[in-house]
Amino acid sequence: MTFFNPIYKRRSASLAATCALVLGGFASAAIAGPTAADAATCTATVGTPCVITGTATLGAGVLSAIVPGSLTWATTLNGLGQQIVDTTAADQGYTVDDATGSSAGWHVTVSATTFTNGSATLPDTGSFSTTGSVTSATATTAPSQACTSAGDCTLPDNTATTYPVAITTAATTPTPVTVYNAAAASGIGSTDIGGSTSTNPVGWWIHVPGTTTPGTYTSTITINVISGPT
Repeated sequence: MTFFNPIYKRRSASLAATCALVLGGFASAAIAGPTAADAATCTATVGTPCVITGTATLGAGVLSAIVPGSLTWATTLNGLGQQIVDTTAADQGYTVDDATGSSAGWHVTVSATTFTNGSATLPDTGSFSTTGSVTSATATTAPSQACTSAGDCTLPDNTATTYPVAITTAATTPTPVTVYNAAAASGIGSTDIGGSTSTNPVGWWIHVPGTTTPGTYTSTITINVISGPT
């Protein structure tokens, strides 16, 4: 089993900043001898309406992502090289919520340590990749994108990312690779990336050479969401 370090585990219902609405008013018609309570009210009369000010104070939220808690693969070795996809439905998508209001864009990165089973390892190059397909490791389609249910968003402009994305592993300090990108002025609000029922789910793939030693291989996988496009 491969473990993710979840980032900002928050459901989309809690991702939007709470908006406080404050209504303030002032008297447009003078009243003799107003009390403290009277000062906060206005009395409208025929031909003399109250004109008041409404103020909505909206605090900036944060940039966050909800990602799978782990990734898993399983197969039976047959002496041939195999491409194996994570078939767990919950792993085939993630959510990015940009509640900052900055319109700065964002990008999602993934890094992974070498897949290791005791002294046996999978190659660092060519063993791990992602694309918008769970049927083909070489698919050039991006994962689907949609505004999170009951939410408003500006969909990400992800044209800067080319699929499949190769994620080169390393024994220590692996290099993060961008797997999804939102250009400036896009990806605003909460966006679902992929999803098992979408047209193009997120496919997490590993390549297993035919010479691989049987066993359980593990890797520490780190996912991050960073402000600004790549």
